[in-house]
Amino acid sequence: NVVLKTEPIMTNRFNTIGLIGKYGDPGVNDTVLTLGRFLLKNDRRVLLDATTDEILTEHDFETAERLEIGQQADLAIIVGGDGSLLNSARSLANHDVPLLGINLGRLGFLVDISPTEMLDRLTEILNGEYLEEQRILLNAAIYHEGEQVSASEAFNDVVVHKWEVARMIETETYIDGRLLTVMRS
Repeated sequence: NVVLKTEPIMTNRFNTIGLIGKYGDPGVNDTVLTLGRFLLKNDRRVLLDATTDEILTEHDFETAERLEIGQQADLAIIVGGDGSLLNSARSLANHDVPLLGINLGRLGFLVDISPTEMLDRLTEILNGEYLEEQRILLNAAIYHEGEQVSASEAFNDVVVHKWEVARMIETETYIDGRLLTVMRS
């Protein structure tokens, strides 16, 4: 995640930039087009996510699978809401690609740049005026009677939910292999 307004770090760090729009939402098209054209005018290579390419009909951007974006991009810009950013974070986590969120959602706890200010903020970032905030991934696993039944990585939170009729469950929470707490709920 990229946070703004600090002393310059370095310029021209972000030369290849991945653009990822909210999955299946044509409402991101104008914003993605504006961003991509702005980046091309600023001599940046643009990699449009293949799933975004499916809904964005007229563009001049290079199309790439998410793995290629992870391997080649210096920055990924996600257009959508927090869910879109979380999805992108999971798929790019092993590639250490910085993420920047453009908020087309309602709340935007993680994607905090609005479309109206995105070009100004992006100009600052491309000029090295940003602060990079490091995040860690959570690793969640569910065990039942000693057997692992589910495992996944999470960027922001983990929800444990019982799909059948409501009943009490007991959860144990560990951090780095050390028991933090046992809860019945």
